[in-house]
Amino acid sequence: MPIALDPKSTFPYVLEDDRSAPEGEQTVFQLRGLTVAEEASVSDSMILATAGADELSFRAGTHQLTVLRHGLRGWSGFRDSEGKEVSFEITKGHPRHITDECLDRLLPKYRQELTNAILERGAITEDEGN
Repeated sequence: MPIALDPKSTFPYVLEDDRSAPEGEQTVFQLRGLTVAEEASVSDSMILATAGADELSFRAGTHQLTVLRHGLRGWSGFRDSEGKEVSFEITKGHPRHITDECLDRLLPKYRQELTNAILERGAITEDEGN
């Protein structure tokens, strides 16, 4: 039986590299899945077709950036090399989303892992189904 989800609800996520650290020392990212409109926007951002051209361009970087802008909603315990907490900053105006300067603070492999976690949130886990 299908279960209705709250498309704007957030969930905590700890990167695989950080899961062995004591709970109080882990960085916790707040993520949310994408709405149907956001999923469409993300899908549309993946392929670029140029009028009159016979080729399509795949835009993996734009895809990842769009997913992170929609789905990364905050973090706690994210520290720089000196141990100072890195603040989570969002853009002004509409739509509001994480700044590129904040995303620059994440290693590419972490941006990809967070992107995957956001996209996979649409699947209901066994715990949610019970």
